[in-house]
This record gives sequence, structure tokens and C-alpha cells, in this order.
Amino acid sequence: MRELIDRYQWVQQLDVVMTFAVIRGRGADEVVRIYGGDPEQRQLMTTVEAEDAGLDDGDDFYFQVFGHQDAVVALENNGWSGTVPEIARRASAGVGHFFSVHWNANGMFRITEARSGKVTAYFEPTLGTELAAPDDVIPAWAQGLGLQPGELRAACLALVEQQTEVAFEEEWLVKKLPAFRIPDPDELLRGVEDARTP
Repeated sequence: MRELIDRYQWVQQLDVVMTFAVIRGRGADEVVRIYGGDPEQRQLMTTVEAEDAGLDDGDDFYFQVFGHQDAVVALENNGWSGTVPEIARRASAGVGHFFSVHWNANGMFRITEARSGKVTAYFEPTLGTELAAPDDVIPAWAQGLGLQPGELRAACLALVEQQTEVAFEEEWLVKKLPAFRIPDPDELLRGVEDARTP
């Protein structure tokens, strides 16, 4: 793990708010639909362009989705749909696997994982193995992580690679990738009972 964290130290210097998810068991179009987007409305954007487009559109967001290796990658610059337990459940239904990390401008972090439609991890890594809320889910693999406050972004990317075998590529932040407009997840899931509960 230490070697992976060291390899991702570059992300500590960037001014970026992000949710990064790796999904197995779903195609890219399915993932777009689960997040509330239309696969036919594909645009090519960088992460900065996706964020700007979302700011211009008010309550909607844009996220980037693409196939990579044997998985689908979903990147949200300034979005948090990939932290919502119901989206994780839907994306992992059947024999799927969903794993995401998120950090925001306020120094809050969130790790979300689901397997076969069941949330298996949902916690704030800055607290170690302490619960931030009574319904948080801390998996066995989180025991003894000992993440350091000054390198949490790097550690989050390292965790994704450790748990999914998909390495985050720095070029994704500047490359034009398929992007889709999606609603605020609370609007998407309005009326869905316990959507934010793991």
C-alpha cells in the first residue's frame, strides 16, 4: 500500500474535488443510466469542462464515463453521485462490484463499495475505523489502514487500485472523455426509500 500511496502523491498538489468510481458487471451505457444520464447525449469533455458545464446548467452535473480494462470508470469533478448507497447498489446488482472514493473542498472524504447489490463499505477514512454515523459500514479490509491526513487523496486513489486493480491515470484529468449530463442524485432518487442509507 505504501508504494501505491507514494505513486499517487501528485494528486495532493491539485485543486480538484472528485468522485472516482470503478464498476464491474455493467457496461458504460448502463452506468450512465444508473447515474440518471442519457447514453445518447454523449459529449467529449475534460474534467474542467465537465465541471464548468455543470455550473452553467444550475442543478445538473456532468460526469465522465468510459470503459477501461475490464471495468467502467466514472469520474465526477465536483459531483457526489458515486457516494450514494442506492447508486452503488444499482450499479453492483447481480454479480457486479462498485467501488468509489470521494473528497470535497471541505476536507471530507467518503469510501463507498457495493457487491451484488449490497453496500459492503461506506465510511469516512479520516476517522480510521471509527463510525462517522451509526449506519456507516467499515469492512475488514479497512482495519489497520493507518491513513495519514496529509496524503488522503493519494491514499484514496491507492485504495481504489488495491481493491479493483484499476490504476488512476493522471492524463484522465486533462483528456477529453465521454461526458454525460446527470441530475443531482437527490432529485434522481426522490421518493426512493433509504437511498442514502447503506
